Amino acid sequence: MASGSYGASEQQQQQQQQQHQTMFSSGLCSRGRQENGHSTNQKLSLFFATLCVIDLFGVFPIIALPKSIISCGLYGVPLVLLVLTLQIYTAVVLGRCWTIAERLDPSIVAKNRYPYAAIAEFTYGKRMSVFVTVLLDLTVFGGGIPNLLVAAQNLQLLGARISSDDPGGSSFQLSFCYWLILIGLFLCPIMWLGSPKNMRTLASVSVVVCSSVALLTWISIGADRTGTTGGSFRPFSGITLGLPPLVQLLKAYGIIAFQFDIHPMLLTIQVDMQHKRQIGRAVLYGILVTCSLSAITTLLAAYRFGMETTNNVLQILPPSWSLYLTILLVTLQLCLSSAVGNSALFQHIEDVLGASRGKKTLRLRSNEPSNSPFSIHADFTLKRCIIRSTLVWCGVLIAEILPRFDLVMGIIGGTLTGPLIFILPPLFYQRMLELERLYSQELKRSYSTGSSEFSTSEDMRRISSSTGFDDDEQKLLHSEQTAWYGSIGSIGSSSLAKLRTSVGDCVSWLGVHVRRLYHLMYSDCILAGAVIMFGIGATLASTYYNLFDVRESQLWFSCLSSWRR
Repeated sequence: MASGSYGASEQQQQQQQQQHQTMFSSGLCSRGRQENGHSTNQKLSLFFATLCVIDLFGVFPIIALPKSIISCGLYGVPLVLLVLTLQIYTAVVLGRCWTIAERLDPSIVAKNRYPYAAIAEFTYGKRMSVFVTVLLDLTVFGGGIPNLLVAAQNLQLLGARISSDDPGGSSFQLSFCYWLILIGLFLCPIMWLGSPKNMRTLASVSVVVCSSVALLTWISIGADRTGTTGGSFRPFSGITLGLPPLVQLLKAYGIIAFQFDIHPMLLTIQVDMQHKRQIGRAVLYGILVTCSLSAITTLLAAYRFGMETTNNVLQILPPSWSLYLTILLVTLQLCLSSAVGNSALFQHIEDVLGASRGKKTLRLRSNEPSNSPFSIHADFTLKRCIIRSTLVWCGVLIAEILPRFDLVMGIIGGTLTGPLIFILPPLFYQRMLELERLYSQELKRSYSTGSSEFSTSEDMRRISSSTGFDDDEQKLLHSEQTAWYGSIGSIGSSSLAKLRTSVGDCVSWLGVHVRRLYHLMYSDCILAGAVIMFGIGATLASTYYNLFDVRESQLWFSCLSSWRR
């Protein structure tokens, strides 16, 4: 794609730049529109981008992650740090891919509805784009199933806790199998309307909800006095220092990868940022905030309950007003995140089946409103309602068939999100760097022959910046080349001069190789390969474990069986 612009004339390039600027200022991001319908250039700042990242993580790291870490003992901490570090790295390189793609081919901005698939097509062609699209759709669809299960189980828990808190009243025991159906009925009208278009408001509310859930959970854990009066309480009971089984590590890996997977929506956030290069900082800050809330919850749960901690921390907490409020907030947040998270999937299915908003979803015009996945569209059709309702009830049916949210998290996180997180981003990044080098070499060759349109010093600086190296890196490469080709100096006749020359040669040789190693590591060559190998191994091992875990699960069709009884 990038090679198509090599031989463009100066007039064609100016027209392309003007067209790109017109498209860019026409309102690619629906969040920049004002109420009067005119487009503005309002973009997400670093602060609001961080809020969006925290919103994508949601409440799962607070209520569902502590059990996985506690089950791994002390080895759970390095496992979490390893997975999160690799996710930050792959998020950064995925953001760099979009930045480089915009520089090489500005027309890719028109594909901002499906940026991940656009990068796949830019680097490896249409087939890779189709593969990534299918993988994204399966991941987004599967990611909504744990939301349904946890929300339904929380409502069952709320009824049981409230009824048990009243000794004279009757017990209210409505199975989560029935709550799944009620939640599906509640979500269908919300799915028909789409998702909120004001992401700033949504992200702010979601961060407040997550923080409130964490605070209320800490209060509930601190208010638990079970076993403390009789002297039977033991801090960190059952937690050992030994190496846990490999199966437990693989299960924890799948859950961690699922709960911190933001790659399907990461590029959507970057497209709407004021400074796209700051996406790495937004991911880092979002992970730090979420991990801080999750770490405190994990420490409190490990100290208070030890290995008895349940997959859903709320299930082991005693009845209290803080628990009731936490359950309501968690359920509300999971339902809203399902509506927002599935919006991109719904619109893609509608595009494929021809039930979308006509040609507006397929082509961006300067006089048309934006087609952001987060905007609410005016046309409300019956076909749209049928498609979205069908997908919602497919998710409910799968939740009824396999009502174990931790197992579903492991399957999605270990099998589906592994390629999206650890394999594809470094692979695309290495290919993108190669395309960038070819593009830069062709521009320099054209300039050297006098046929390039980049004839001014400002254009030459743009060529230099297109190579992706800053001033420090250019100095490093220059010093490396100087050391590599050597220099001509005087040769002394004394042994001291020879010794000095030998030592200088050794130091120079060592310095050259150290600088080359540093540059090789800095260019992500070895690191990208290591991350890809880790992703392949973890995905295969986790998939192998998931197959046996699914086969040996005793909860298959448990909800359907309870209906028969």
